[in-house]
Amino acid sequence: MRISGLIFSAGIFFFIPVAFVYGYLTDFKELVGFPAILLVGLMSLMIGAFVFLEDKKMGKHPQDIESAEISDESYEYGFYSPWSWWPLALAAGIGICFLGVAVGWWIMPFGGVLCLVSLIGLVYEYDRGNHAH
Repeated sequence: MRISGLIFSAGIFFFIPVAFVYGYLTDFKELVGFPAILLVGLMSLMIGAFVFLEDKKMGKHPQDIESAEISDESYEYGFYSPWSWWPLALAAGIGICFLGVAVGWWIMPFGGVLCLVSLIGLVYEYDRGNHAH
């Protein structure tokens, strides 16, 4: 995590100077770009500081030890159904909702209904049928 903290914190050395160069080139009249780039630099510092503090609190992780094996970091990722079609239907519903934002708000309810049905199907997949527990 120490390397991750260094990478995130290094963003301040790029984004802060770029923000001031951008502000100078636009005579500080453009009111979105300069503050946005400046805030990106400050947020990269904030994330880097958080990662450093977590590293001090938690100690060494397996990814920090060069002689560590993959099995040192192995843990339970969760249970996912490899044969399930519900995630595809859920993604289609979310896609229709985003299409509603771009095309027209009247499309959103159709995507919302598809999302709701797909989410219920995904959650209750193992309550019925061949794979019921």
